[in-house]
Amino acid sequence: MFSALARAFAQLPEPPLVRAVALSVVGAVLAILAAAVLAWMLIFELSILGDGFLGGALAWTGAAAVAALAFLFYPSTAMLIAGFFFDSVADAVEARHYPGLPPARRRGIGETLASALPLLGVTLAINIVLLPVYLLALVVPGLSAVLFYLANGYVFGREFFEAAAGRHLDRQAVRDLRKSRRGTVFLAGVAITVLTTVPILNLAAPVIASAFIVHVFQRLRAEAGP
Repeated sequence: MFSALARAFAQLPEPPLVRAVALSVVGAVLAILAAAVLAWMLIFELSILGDGFLGGALAWTGAAAVAALAFLFYPSTAMLIAGFFFDSVADAVEARHYPGLPPARRRGIGETLASALPLLGVTLAINIVLLPVYLLALVVPGLSAVLFYLANGYVFGREFFEAAAGRHLDRQAVRDLRKSRRGTVFLAGVAITVLTTVPILNLAAPVIASAFIVHVFQRLRAEAGP
């Protein structure tokens, strides 16, 4: 796991990944700006509901809620961003570290959206459902974070792995391999979720995660044998 992450980081300076990081940063900045605009709109709307202290308290409480939701939902946005350049990152990783592989199956924009948008909806739904649990877990230091990483780790591990494996295996073979190595796939998903929540690093998280999961898949495929 750590070697796969190290390889992913080491390859970041290569041109295909630099381009992907640039696109990732643009997408992340747009997502952050959208959250900021929403926060300021909420501050303005709530501030007119009351004068003085009450209005200010309502406004800043609303803004804090927007910031918290932005933090919870950014991993979902990162996954959506990753879908648009996953193949180019995977191609670069496989060309350098796994030469001789047969040509990978390519995904068009339509297929990318068809897989990414439902995933975005699922991760948003999971975090919305768990939001009351996150709040209740605040009484136990660290419990909210653990729940957040576990829930998103499961989804990200599954979806990133299937994206990497689906380039070379048929759907049933992908599922069989994932289920036979579910523990490793889950831990990989947790690692990806952590990447999306580290400030600054999360701007490149979709690219790092894409490269990382290719290494994870290739190792598990080799261990599973023909």
